Amino acid sequence: MPSSKTARKRMKEAVQNAIDSGDAFLANEITANVMVGTTMLIIFVVMVLCLILNEVGVFTADKAIMRCAVAIAMVIELPMSIINTKYVGNKKWLKVPLMIDLILVCAILSATLGHNVTLVMVFPVVVSIRYFDEKYTLKVAIITAIIFAIASIVNGFYGIVNLNMVKFPNGAEITVLQNGSLRDAILESSFDQTAYIKSLFLNDFLPRCLVFLSLSCSCWFVSSRGKIMIEMQSENAKKASRIETELNLATNIQANMLPRIFPAFPERSEIELYATMTPAKEVGGDFYDFFMVDEDHLAIVMADVSGKGVPAALFMVIAKTLIKDHTMPNKDLGEVFTKVNKLLCESNSEGLFVTAFEGVLDLRTGEFRFVNAGHEMPFIYKKEHGFKPYPVESSFVLAGFDMIKYQSGVINLDVGDKLFQYTDGVTEANNIENKLYGMSRLEKVLNRNAQLSPSELLAAVKADIDAYVGTAPQFDDITMLCVEYKEKTNE
Repeated sequence: MPSSKTARKRMKEAVQNAIDSGDAFLANEITANVMVGTTMLIIFVVMVLCLILNEVGVFTADKAIMRCAVAIAMVIELPMSIINTKYVGNKKWLKVPLMIDLILVCAILSATLGHNVTLVMVFPVVVSIRYFDEKYTLKVAIITAIIFAIASIVNGFYGIVNLNMVKFPNGAEITVLQNGSLRDAILESSFDQTAYIKSLFLNDFLPRCLVFLSLSCSCWFVSSRGKIMIEMQSENAKKASRIETELNLATNIQANMLPRIFPAFPERSEIELYATMTPAKEVGGDFYDFFMVDEDHLAIVMADVSGKGVPAALFMVIAKTLIKDHTMPNKDLGEVFTKVNKLLCESNSEGLFVTAFEGVLDLRTGEFRFVNAGHEMPFIYKKEHGFKPYPVESSFVLAGFDMIKYQSGVINLDVGDKLFQYTDGVTEANNIENKLYGMSRLEKVLNRNAQLSPSELLAAVKADIDAYVGTAPQFDDITMLCVEYKEKTNE
């Protein structure tokens, strides 16, 4: 058995590696091997205790034989304990020598103390259940019965025998002299040894064997049911591994769908832009986007799909694609969202919806046209007052009702102004006291870092959110975007 923290750690790692690889049978065998090794060590400790009791006269076994039995048990048990500790059970072949050693150690104990340790016979077959292999349990039961039959014969001559279990012929006298053994007494009497062994088998070992047989049948049944459980566990582990692989792939696909190369438009000195998305799960429902509609117009999009996980991510892909495909030069953004909303309603069997904000900045004039479908109001930075939430008019969410007509609005930005947009995962981030991060704290951190570049500003906001949340779990995606209007396009 593992005898140190390092060995136990290696065992846990081996079990976890087996689980991660989808091999539930190997994970189970590792822990079963360790348990057998532990049981064997416990049996050996019991033998040492019996040796002490025999030395002080509580038991009446021959002291020399008892000492020899303990020494033999040590020779059998010690090497396998060392091997099992070295491999921490992480070898399939270990279960064979481990179980044989356990049977032998138990048999040695039975051969010396006989009826005083009747229950020791059941230990190997009971322990074998942990492997959840009915064939293995059956083999253990057969080998145990054979070895214990031999142990019973040895016990009849050298160990402690309950003579009440032996049917002696009339007139037979058995007298064990001082420093003598039961075998010596039998040989010195006129008692027939064959009849003695037969009587011992019929009256002592056979009843125990019948009880052992019934117990073995129960153990066999438990093992067979356990095997089914392990097979289900193994299949579930493989499915979980496959799902994890697919989720990782989905995470990469989603991440690659969002623009991640910054600076976003290094050839354009009029703007500086940065965006981030931190999903609460492997894949999330938030998304951002930015693209040039034409040479003079920059479009930005911030959206949040209801729900989490793969369904939300798939709906996000559809919504993102539709918004970008329908955003065209000189096309009113209200019309864009009206068309996108109808298309999303047609393919929305899951009942999802999207809060979305889209704006198009005219790089020549600073005019920022926008449309808002139930999304958070943006923060606008101006030199005279810093960051403040801009109360944009909000319409109904996308994919909620197909008859909605969306209206666009306009904000005039000056050179040096910034726009910060985000999803509700920012303001609704919870700390360990279940209190929200909130708009007020967001406004304060934005103004403390108002002079930073967009990338530095988003990093400062995220650091403040992390400090506020602490060890509380993240329940929602955190997505942010900041664009700075640095100069006008030359006519």
